[in-house]
Amino acid sequence: MFRRKTGGVSAAETAARTVQAAGQKIAGERGGKAANRVTSALGLGRIEHCNKPDCPDCN
Repeated sequence: MFRRKTGGVSAAETAARTVQAAGQKIAGERGGKAANRVTSALGLGRIEHCNKPDCPDCN
């Protein structure tokens, strides 16, 4: 992984978000779901997004 400033975010969350972003970029929604399965199996957690376009937690 590349070194970047995380602003106090854990390494596990950074890894989960990186895998999630890669999965979504490669395969869209299906890639995001697959990334969640992989990161969950590795014990890194899951990334959940709600359907609200103005959600401050998801944006």
